[in-house]
Amino acid sequence: MRRAGMALALLLLGGSALALTAGDKVFIRGRNVAVLKTASPTAATLLKLQPGDTVVWRGADKSKPSWHHVEAQGKSGFVYYANLTDRPPATELVISPQGASKLDAQAFASSGAAAKGVAPLAEAYARQPDKNKGDVRPTMAEVLRQLQTLEAIAAQRTDDELAAQAARIAGAPQ
Repeated sequence: MRRAGMALALLLLGGSALALTAGDKVFIRGRNVAVLKTASPTAATLLKLQPGDTVVWRGADKSKPSWHHVEAQGKSGFVYYANLTDRPPATELVISPQGASKLDAQAFASSGAAAKGVAPLAEAYARQPDKNKGDVRPTMAEVLRQLQTLEAIAAQRTDDELAAQAARIAGAPQ
């Protein structure tokens, strides 16, 4: 069982050659990741973490190895393995008319910029006739329409519905 936990830890870290040992620091990968009281998706939430938050890894749960025991902000609980990574988050490059700057992923996500949809400049670019010539399919205009359709559908869903759908797609237990 211990070997299975180590193998799972290696898989969770995206094939990294680095093996985890109890006490190692790892990073939170997603937004509003719940640290749960027990290794169950229905357990009480102790706290929520954001991309790049650091936690101390204590190991995979013996009976439910897809749940990992972590410590964060003075609390001890469980996080689903897909929400952990051994690498700090990359910075986001934000480009504006005033120039380019780098923001850490948490600041970028908190700004809401990641969820505001297609910027007007990108939309105008995608609609240019000369950008939609040739045999390449889908065209930029078609991709823009598809993206806007997905955004409209997502805007009609609650956070819980989106989380449940993401869990179904990722194969996470519900």
